[in-house]
Formats: sequence, structure tokens, C-alpha cells
Amino acid sequence: MINIHKLDLRTCAAISMLALWASLTFSIALMEISFVCALVFWLAWRIRSREGTGLKDLTGFDWQLWGPLVLFLLAVFISFVVSEYPKQSFRGIFKIAKPALAFFIAMDLFRENRSFERFRSVFLWTFLIVAIDCSIQYAFGKDILRGFAAEDSSAGIRLVGPFGNFAKMATYLVLVIPVFSLLFCRDFIQKERRKKSFYFLLLALAGFTLLYLTRCRGPVLALAVSFLLLFSYKRWFKAIGVMFILLLALLAVTPREMIIHLDAEKKEQSIIERFELWKRALHVIEIKPWTGTGINTYNVAHEKYDKTKNWRVRGYYAHNGYLQLTAEIGIPGILFLLFFFLMLFRKSLKAAQNLKGLPQEYDLLGLLTALLAFLIYAAFDNNLQSPPSLMMFWYLAGITLALTRPNTAPKINT
Repeated sequence: MINIHKLDLRTCAAISMLALWASLTFSIALMEISFVCALVFWLAWRIRSREGTGLKDLTGFDWQLWGPLVLFLLAVFISFVVSEYPKQSFRGIFKIAKPALAFFIAMDLFRENRSFERFRSVFLWTFLIVAIDCSIQYAFGKDILRGFAAEDSSAGIRLVGPFGNFAKMATYLVLVIPVFSLLFCRDFIQKERRKKSFYFLLLALAGFTLLYLTRCRGPVLALAVSFLLLFSYKRWFKAIGVMFILLLALLAVTPREMIIHLDAEKKEQSIIERFELWKRALHVIEIKPWTGTGINTYNVAHEKYDKTKNWRVRGYYAHNGYLQLTAEIGIPGILFLLFFFLMLFRKSLKAAQNLKGLPQEYDLLGLLTALLAFLIYAAFDNNLQSPPSLMMFWYLAGITLALTRPNTAPKINT
């Protein structure tokens, strides 16, 4: 006999998670509300359930995967205990804990086919709404969801969409474009679905057009490298050739001001500034290598460790998520996190190999390419420190691990 209370709690948790994904594109407040609802419903469902759905069911005790994540979270907690700025670090604990919990919830809830299909629909419709909103912003100067104005630059206007920031919008797009690209590949190889596959190609091209209009170079480079690694892994050498031709064509039509950002001294502004920002982070790491200055304290702590005191970009983030996180939690903490990412990719690629030739393989490869693009982009920007961007990453990481569960992984209808 079905327990209606269990069914309702799980459904409420899943709906809250779907609302969370949509809200990540335009509202921090709704993001917080959706997350709290998802957490409460999920915990209540798990507590009520008596069918072997405890921690063992969630993790399978794969300590090669979960050990590094536990040690990373422990390093974050230790950095809070020894923090130079406890108030900022206390907020930092929640900044890390919320995406981690969303990761576990997504990994648990979206193993079922119906829930995964609902997520895919929300994923698609959310992008369509963002694309329409950005098109309105491009045409009329402001988006309609939040009223944000596009930003001016020497290369033309920079779209910020409902995110209000071009870097956050670019981060969202590098997570979306690979998914649609691999869905196109998935359907294109099936003759009966080949015509429909071009809808996904159009979505991927729309996403890249929006990315281009953010005028950000880092995410384009991150996408190119992630696709190059994907094509090399799959031995799609013709795709590599086509990609290089398209990149050369893109460079030919891209305004020079977008490719090279000159400062008042006629030097490449972004690269010069980033070197200075990275050096400051390295100064902090050199002095505080084991525990860092405390999670979420870089902005208030790094100035006193800055040895060069260069006049450029004072009081900025490190513009390298890994260096900044290392400065906050220490070298051991960042190594644990990187090892976890390595194990996540290893486990997911192994699952993809077991699904070779099946539609589910392309779902996994699309998500992995998106996660990889995010991680590459994190070497040039602050997406590891941005709450909405961080939540998106860990959310999709949870979906990815849900698809690696062979007994309960969703089966895509073909």
C-alpha cells in the first residue's frame, strides 16, 4: 500500500528543487526560499522513509569519492574555527553548506525517470525565458524580469540578462550550452529523431550568441577547451576541425576591443590586472598555507598580506576561484576539493562508458562538459565565490551523479 505522505513529501521536495533551478537565474530571495523548502521536504521525506534510503543508499560508501569531499568540508570548518574574521567566516560556512546540501538533494531526487524529465523541462523553459529576456534587453536596453540595463563597453553593449551581471550570466551559459549541444548529438545519430535534433542545435547556438554578447573572453575560452577535451575523448576529430574553423571565423568578425582590452598605458588590461590579483592571493597563501585566513574572508583579509601594494585593482576578488579559496582555507583544503572533482569525473566517465551508444551517455557527457567548462572558467573569474553560480554548479553535479546510478538512473525515452 502506498503511503501518500511519503509520496507528497518527495514530490514537494522535487518541485522545490525545480523552483530552485529557475530562481537561480533572477532572484536570490526566491533561491533561498526554494532551497529551504527543498531541504525541509527532503529531510522530512527521508526521516519518514523506512525503505533503506539512509546515508548508505545515498553514497554507497564510495570513500574514494566521498572521502575527499568530507575532508574538504572539514578544512572549511577548521578555517572557520581559526578565522581572523569569525563573522565573515560564519556566513561563509552557509555559503558552502547550501550548495553541498543541494548537491545531495539533487543526487537523490533526480534518479527517477519522471523527476529527471521534469528537471529537463524546467531546464529548457528556464533557458527560453532567459533568452527572451536577454533579447528584450538587447533590443530595448532593459530586461523585463528585473529591469536591469545592459552595460556599455568599447566593443558594444554587454548583456547582463536577469542576472544583473555579465559574469554571472556567462557562468550560467557555459553550464547550459554543452547540455544542449550533446542533446543535439544524441538525437542526430537517431534517424527517426534527426529533424528534431536541430531544435537543440538552435538552443545551443542561441546560448552561444548570448554568451558572445556578454563580451566575456574567459567563458568562451573555457567552452572551447572543454569541447576540445570532449571531442578528443570521443575521437570526434572532424568536430575538432570544424570547431577550429568556427573559432577562426569568430576571431575574424570579433571587434578588436573585445579581443584586447587596453588600459591607459596601452597594456592588456585584464591580463595585467589578473596577474596582480593572483600575486596578492599567492602572498596570502605563502603566509597562511595550512588553514588560510578563514572561509569567506579574502576581501577583508588579503590587504595586510599584500607585499607589492600595487595601485591596480585594489580591494578586488582574486579573479581565480582556486587561489582565493586556497587563501581562505589553506592548501590541503583545495587539494581535497580538486581530488573530489577528479573522482567525480572518473566515476561519471566510467558510467558513460557503460552506457556507450545509448542516449543516456550523451546526457552524462553534456553535464560533464558543462561542469568542466565551469571549472576551467573558475581559473579566470569568481564563479566559485558567487552563491548563484556555485549553487548551479553543485546542483548539476548532483544531477550528474544521479545519472551514474545504474540501478536507478533515469532512462530517456527514445
